[in-house]
Amino acid sequence: MQHKKHFTECIVARGNVYMSLNTERGFTYSKRDFGRALVLDPTNSTAHTNLGLALQSFGKMNEAWKQMTAAIKIDPSYHQAFEARSVVNLQMGNTFGAFTDINTAVQIHPSSNNLTNRGVIHQYMKDPMSAMMDFKKAIEADPYNALAHFNAGNVYFNIRQFAKAIRHFDFAAESNPKDEGVMLNRAICRVLLKDYTGAIDDFSTALNLNPYAAHAYYNRANLYRTMGNMEEAEADLKKALELQPRDSATYEALYYVLGRMQRKKEAMETYRIALKLTGN
Repeated sequence: MQHKKHFTECIVARGNVYMSLNTERGFTYSKRDFGRALVLDPTNSTAHTNLGLALQSFGKMNEAWKQMTAAIKIDPSYHQAFEARSVVNLQMGNTFGAFTDINTAVQIHPSSNNLTNRGVIHQYMKDPMSAMMDFKKAIEADPYNALAHFNAGNVYFNIRQFAKAIRHFDFAAESNPKDEGVMLNRAICRVLLKDYTGAIDDFSTALNLNPYAAHAYYNRANLYRTMGNMEEAEADLKKALELQPRDSATYEALYYVLGRMQRKKEAMETYRIALKLTGN
């Protein structure tokens, strides 16, 4: 019996490794391993939950929900299953179910991650005050929780408290310097506070992390335009159009830049393309 239990745990562990690859092949192999583990031990809550996560990655939400529910029936104190099912509920449009599950997870295990996830669901429910309370609790539990800082920054951004937002984005960037979203949001805050040099640095860092982010080129171009750097703005807008060649707003911005540079013929041609794309 002990040997069987150890073998099952090894299969689950291998499935976890496959799932951590975050690839379609990895999820396929992990699903196979979790299924094998459940043949050996149908009461393994971890295998049920992780099989649900693998099914979720393939968009099979109902099947994922059933596996996570099975884990909860086997072990009602297994907070990981409640947390996982809350995400599935959210993806299925069941916001109340998502909140109920994550609230139970927090009651069982008030970890920084669970508090952060409940805060995110509060945001979906358009309750920024409750969301901020959870993000603050999450940061108290783990001052290095980058996601909690990022989401707290977003709450402050939405209520136009940009300096406070930047402080949280600073913490998030320090904990996770490869997060493109942190850099972009901090850049926008800096633009609104007229810290143009800092904003350019953040846009550039975001583009180093993801050189295919057309919106980052577009936003940096608009800032260059505000600063009067028309050549840099033109280069960024053309790069954005390489990535999104049918974006009318980018053509309109390029029309303005070319006009400022006295290249009227090119400007008018660009404007005609923008009108065509908008159906005018």
